[in-house]
Amino acid sequence: MEHLLQFFRKYPAMRSASLLSGSLICLVGFLVLPLIYLFIVSFARRSPEGLVEWIFGFSNYARAFEPVYLEIYGRSIAMALLTTGLCVLLGYPVAYAIALRVPARWKSVLLLLVVIPFWTSFLIRTYAWMVIFRTEGLINTLLQSFHLIHEPVRLLYTPFAVLIGLVYGELPYMILPLYAALEKIDRSLLEAAEDLGASRSATFLNVTLPLSTPGLVAGAVLVFIPSIGAFITPDLLGGARTMMAGNLIQNQFATVRDQPFGSAVAFLLTIVVMLVLLASLRKVQATWRDTLS
Repeated sequence: MEHLLQFFRKYPAMRSASLLSGSLICLVGFLVLPLIYLFIVSFARRSPEGLVEWIFGFSNYARAFEPVYLEIYGRSIAMALLTTGLCVLLGYPVAYAIALRVPARWKSVLLLLVVIPFWTSFLIRTYAWMVIFRTEGLINTLLQSFHLIHEPVRLLYTPFAVLIGLVYGELPYMILPLYAALEKIDRSLLEAAEDLGASRSATFLNVTLPLSTPGLVAGAVLVFIPSIGAFITPDLLGGARTMMAGNLIQNQFATVRDQPFGSAVAFLLTIVVMLVLLASLRKVQATWRDTLS
């Protein structure tokens, strides 16, 4: 043991490498290698038996841009953007209140309420929304009991149900980064703005909002990326009429058994995710430069 400690003292770079080796193995084994496999298989072809036929070509990528699939991509992007926008509108006031308005003794309780949904399986929570949205579910029962409708409204298996399910599932991922960013804001800056005669709205627009932009961008990325690739929520709450990119990929691998085409779509979705991450990183860097200047 003593010889090992002396070796690490002599070669500090090896000590750092040994500490990072576990993370690097997981990163390479569970991210890099699967992506390489997807990329290679995406150029292959499906055999009549549903196996991978190693005949390389670009037919899968050409097929991925057919109109029927472009409609699915457009629906996925639109749904992800709507989900992100609603999460911002709903999550920002909650994060702002917890970070800057609520007494310190209540912050832990409110943050606990935000993360409580994580204690239950996401699949079970989605099934609960199915019970709420179905024809004889809670919403239709209440509307009929108050005589607001005469017959049940079709809520389940609609884009509206998918949107509500996505917002419900992703909202905590918006609140938590926003809270972390708002909590770090120096209160003296807000007091200085008020002392200089700025109204609450002016203080918010010129001080609070710019300083919370990194949390806003982080929350938007954490919401947008899972939403664009979601398949459980669209499958259970939307059905076949609201198929999204995640459902398309899952269907190609599990049902159609067309791994090459599913890999091509998955790799294209990965490129979109990487572009979103790159754009968000540049946005945060630009915001910090403007703030510091």
